[in-house]
Amino acid sequence: NAGTCGFQGPANIGNCPTADSTWQNLFDIGANYLNKFGDFTVALYGAFAYADFVPAFATGIGSNIVTGANLAPWKQWVVGAQFGFAGFTVGGAAGWDNNGLGANYYTGIDNDTRFYTAGIMYETGPWQMSFMWAGFYNTNGNGSASVTALNTQSGFFAQTLNTAAATGVPGVNSTAFNGNPQTSLLFGSETVTKWEVGANYALGPGVKITGGAVMFMAGGPSNAVSGSSWAFLLGMDLRF
Repeated sequence: NAGTCGFQGPANIGNCPTADSTWQNLFDIGANYLNKFGDFTVALYGAFAYADFVPAFATGIGSNIVTGANLAPWKQWVVGAQFGFAGFTVGGAAGWDNNGLGANYYTGIDNDTRFYTAGIMYETGPWQMSFMWAGFYNTNGNGSASVTALNTQSGFFAQTLNTAAATGVPGVNSTAFNGNPQTSLLFGSETVTKWEVGANYALGPGVKITGGAVMFMAGGPSNAVSGSSWAFLLGMDLRF
């Protein structure tokens, strides 16, 4: 019976429509405060989100016995502020996200991401200029696998990870934790930093020329989580 939940034998493992290793019963709450004192503007906000994780009856779904990674209730929070005066607007935010992951079974370290943002914008006449920075820092309790091969023949970037060759008994003598780069996970914080700078000029009502640059830098203990990218942007904003 596809509507029956509860373990009733091997034939019923996949028949429960709700116990399917997904996040359920999500709730999200937020509040903000907006005010103006003369020419000085204030905006404050905060939010929190939570979702239950409901595992399936089948073993191995929602967790990895080899690496110790496992799924858990998803939790997030964020707070921020923005102030404006004399053409300047400055703001920032801080937040936390457990990414729906529990602490690693073997390392005991979580996989939480803490993030921070800050920005400033200045407007004068037809000009508007801004700069933004954001930093994301993950504790990486699950460790980082390394890419040993990359297959692009199928049109997709199929990666081969070093942990695919790991052997041994999980939690006892697994080579996924022995420090050998051929098979082992690598530990240390994973980070992503982003910078944005931009400007636009109003040619007339509903018409702006826009331009800017974006740069990303990712860092971590393995080649799978390290890299950088950048882009220059130029365009026009038309609104009717």
